[in-house]
Parts: sequence; structure tokens; C-alpha cells
Amino acid sequence: METIAVIDFETTGLAPAQGDRATEIAVVLVRDDKIVDRYQSLINAGRGIPPFIEHLTGITNAMVRDAPPAKQVMAEVADFVGTLPMVAHNANFD
Repeated sequence: METIAVIDFETTGLAPAQGDRATEIAVVLVRDDKIVDRYQSLINAGRGIPPFIEHLTGITNAMVRDAPPAKQVMAEVADFVGTLPMVAHNANFD
């Protein structure tokens, strides 16, 4: 069976057009119904996380303060995933 990459983000909110950004990304590589590798990173979104989102996700402003920026994290994710097909949760936003 082919390996696929399953990706999910946590964000500062649901409106990217209004400045909401990713705060965490997780990717698992799945083959034969088993996780064969994984990548996870917090992301410094360059903007504050609203209290409601902190409560919902458990990700706080303090946690992302020293996290790498999105550009660095997304480059690492691109290297990790390569040309594998991807499946995303809530793909319209992610």
C-alpha cells in the first residue's frame, strides 16, 4: 500500500483573510494502516492567540513565543512530506 501524509493544523482562529494563522502543525505518515513516521511543531504565528483559542487548543502565547516561524516550519514539512499524497482535516482552512 502507498504511504500517505495526514496533516492537521491548530490556528489562532477560523478567518485567514482576517489574519488568523497557524500555531501548530502535525503530520503523520501512514502505510498499511500504521503510522510509520511523524512530524510536529509549534509555530510562531507572529500574532497573539485569543483566550478562547488558548482554552480550546491548549496552545498558549507563551508556548509559541520561542517557536520557529511559519516559513521555517513549512519548509521542514515540505521536506518531510516530499511528493507523498496528502489528506487534510478541514482542508478549506488548512
